[in-house]
Amino acid sequence: MKNGFSVIDADRHVMEPSDLWDRYLEPEFKERVRIAGPFQSRRFVDGRSVSDSDQLSRDRTFDNEAMSAALFTEDPLYRSVFSDGVAHGFDAGSNLRDMDREGVDVAVLFPTLGLYIIWDDEIEPGISAAICRAYNNWLAEYCSHNRARLTGVALIPLHDTRRAIEELRRAKMELGLSGIFWRPNRLKCRTFGHPDYFPIYALASELEVPICVHEGARTVMAQAGSDRYSRFGRHVACHPLEQMLAALTLAADGVLEQFPELKVAQLESGCGWLPYWLERMDEHWKHYTLGRERTTRELPSIYWKRQCMISCEAGEELIGCFVEHVGDDYLIMATDYPHADAAEKFPDRTVGELANNTHLSEATRRKILWDNPARLYGIQPLASTA
Repeated sequence: MKNGFSVIDADRHVMEPSDLWDRYLEPEFKERVRIAGPFQSRRFVDGRSVSDSDQLSRDRTFDNEAMSAALFTEDPLYRSVFSDGVAHGFDAGSNLRDMDREGVDVAVLFPTLGLYIIWDDEIEPGISAAICRAYNNWLAEYCSHNRARLTGVALIPLHDTRRAIEELRRAKMELGLSGIFWRPNRLKCRTFGHPDYFPIYALASELEVPICVHEGARTVMAQAGSDRYSRFGRHVACHPLEQMLAALTLAADGVLEQFPELKVAQLESGCGWLPYWLERMDEHWKHYTLGRERTTRELPSIYWKRQCMISCEAGEELIGCFVEHVGDDYLIMATDYPHADAAEKFPDRTVGELANNTHLSEATRRKILWDNPARLYGIQPLASTA
């Protein structure tokens, strides 16, 4: 709880342990997955690295220790701020202690290594499915440390629809995970509008599991900005621009219309772009010539507001603008713990900048911090916050 508000962190990250694959991957696949660098900064499947800085090293283990150490282990600020997590390998206990320091009651957990590990066109469907099963089993065990306060989003093997459906059903029904992690980039040339994904949407709708659209900066896949920028410019561009394209496909190309019970969250891209983008999509839908090519019965903004939410960071200056132009029923808050984005804000500002923002009404803050994410993820009130 923070400043009297119950708090759900709608996008918090785990740091997968170095022995995850040894412990959880099925024996026949263990020799085909190798990890290099602290906190598993690089991974290799069948000798292929799915990372951006070592594409010339497909057939050998590439240890990018220097970069990961700078991000997660040797940077003085990072080590000082996240000292408990660093000392305990970012296990569930240290995560919960840091949640208490921030005022977070419930955390929805997203991957770190899992941001990249299956996102490659060339991975065989069988090994993609095995990686997802291993990760989801580990994540469910991690959440079992305190199931009332920890829940997670599953990886599903999108390379193969049948396997993806099987893993989605298992992740929800057997493991109790609360969402699907899904990058906005094209995988095997497929956008969110590809028919191969429709059976997944149907099952996600039936199970009331939201699709959690979340970009990752490092990848071998093409993404917005990767053809013209290095790390700084690409990171500026890829998160919001890929989410814009995802929203366009979902809301304006008929996916949400066809699957009216499907829930979608757009995460870690800021919220300020969305009012403009909804207006632009609607303007084109109504345009006297361009509108002739529209494919939905209603304005794109109607579908987006019916089925979607978007995350903000606590201190974003455009939250008030979003509330004015879109509404306070569609916004959730994310800390991005323990990634570098949160290091300068932890622990007082990651939640406090929103909980203490008196420019927003108490009712709006309550919606963003608890009511909206609870509705999205199906989270029940804690005994201490009810």
